[in-house]
Amino acid sequence: MESLDTEVRARKTLGTVEYVESSGFTQGILPTKKDVVQNMLYLLQPKRAGQAQRSKEDAAQLLAEHLQEHWLVCNLHTIATQNIKKLILKMYEEFTRLYQTRKQRQNQAFTERADKFNASSEQLFDVFCTDTQTRNKLEEYSGIKMTSIEWKFLEDQRSERKMYYEDFTDKQELKMMERRQKIQCLEHFRKLAKEEKEGNKAKEMKYKSDEQSDEGTSVDESYPTEEENGGAPAFSLRGRRKRRCTTTPASAAMPLECQHIRMSIRRVRPGFYETVEKVKNC
Repeated sequence: MESLDTEVRARKTLGTVEYVESSGFTQGILPTKKDVVQNMLYLLQPKRAGQAQRSKEDAAQLLAEHLQEHWLVCNLHTIATQNIKKLILKMYEEFTRLYQTRKQRQNQAFTERADKFNASSEQLFDVFCTDTQTRNKLEEYSGIKMTSIEWKFLEDQRSERKMYYEDFTDKQELKMMERRQKIQCLEHFRKLAKEEKEGNKAKEMKYKSDEQSDEGTSVDESYPTEEENGGAPAFSLRGRRKRRCTTTPASAAMPLECQHIRMSIRRVRPGFYETVEKVKNC
């Protein structure tokens, strides 16, 4: 992100904590919730956006991508960009709601909510990918695995926040393409999972369509008689299943036309019941 110019920065005070617009994150450490709010303030300023007004959705999307890159520089895999965006919007909406509360409504309950938000603002804005299977796939695609040092760094950022990622500057300058590749791997993996899910759904729909088309096929068309083939008919697996459900075993006492009681899945042959009565009375 571009650096701030000499103009007056946007400032918003919630309780006793001041939030000042900021572009980018401090190198070598992971951003806190307050850092994210301050970056949103920056991105939503019309003069910073370079247009009349940038929407919250667009600002959150830009910030999510930047935040994801910042984590990947430290070799820490994150959740999907869209999920990061949702977390940013949810937190910023809460901040906006508290900040815009009128003074007449700022009672004890409001003070407690504002103090709770301010206390949590110094904590890590955690977007780490906790799903082991997904993280292993991303490490496989990128060819780089998290080391014990990086795990310790993550735990430190979640608690005391005393550690500094020393290689941050070098990686930021020299491994831009590598970071981009990691992001693409993350999104590519999720895209593959989505395509596989849609493919399975399409196969299921095709199978149901085939089953429905079979319902309109008569028994005479689906199953050849012994006279047509000169012997016992060679039924398919589907035919055998359907034949067991829709036909009765042929016997010497039953006329040939009564060996198949249905003309289709919903239609019984005319005169079937009458023929059955005749056979019983023989």
